[in-house]
Amino acid sequence: MDIHLYLMCYRHEALVASHLSAEEFGAYMAVGTRKKTFGNVIFFEVERGGIDPELNLDHLEERCQPHSDGRPRRSKYMSVYRVMERVPLPAYGKLHLTTRDGRVLSLDGVDGASGASSGGPYMYTELCPLTPRIVTMLDPAAFTASITDLSHPISVPRIFFADTQVSRDDDGRLAGYLPYHNSSHIEDCLDEILAKSEKIGKTVDRDPPLNAFYRTVASGFYLGDPSGLKHYAFPSPEELDGRHHEWWRSASMG
Repeated sequence: MDIHLYLMCYRHEALVASHLSAEEFGAYMAVGTRKKTFGNVIFFEVERGGIDPELNLDHLEERCQPHSDGRPRRSKYMSVYRVMERVPLPAYGKLHLTTRDGRVLSLDGVDGASGASSGGPYMYTELCPLTPRIVTMLDPAAFTASITDLSHPISVPRIFFADTQVSRDDDGRLAGYLPYHNSSHIEDCLDEILAKSEKIGKTVDRDPPLNAFYRTVASGFYLGDPSGLKHYAFPSPEELDGRHHEWWRSASMG
């Protein structure tokens, strides 16, 4: 059986080996195990080549063998600490978004930040290894460069985050269809960033509840460090409703 490597990255990180395809693995992690903490599951496919040997891949085939009765090994955890930074950026493949009932949408990554809206302000939901939600005037590339600059006192080697929606009505209020639980606080944070051009960013919530999270995604997901940036573009609502209707219906429910 083929062995796949998946990197879990939804508010925690882990490198997992599995005989399951990405669709099967996503469904298993979302509904086939009692170990999950959150309903949604997000993970990357990763290539084995170039991965830090400290991530315990020397004996991958030995550790990820089928069960004695021939059943595939669904998940074998290889490493759970500082995983994301030790997998080289070129090794990251498709990003898989799994709903709480196990439906999977797969996104391809491209180098750079194409597709991000210009001008700001932006609201980013950090997913790994940090978890705050912040607002900033920095576009995805500039934000990545700033937060992964290790000369800064507040920095990380690599960051994975989502660009999330901040559409506002004419009266300055967030659009009513956005499922944020603290809309007025977000509006105040956006106004503060707009008024203080010298302020790089402001934390909206240190550990935000991610209710109906996929409904809030704007231009997509970003993975980057000082060596580069990968953008996983999120489909438009029209494409989601037309080509990925079952997934979008599931995602819209929570």
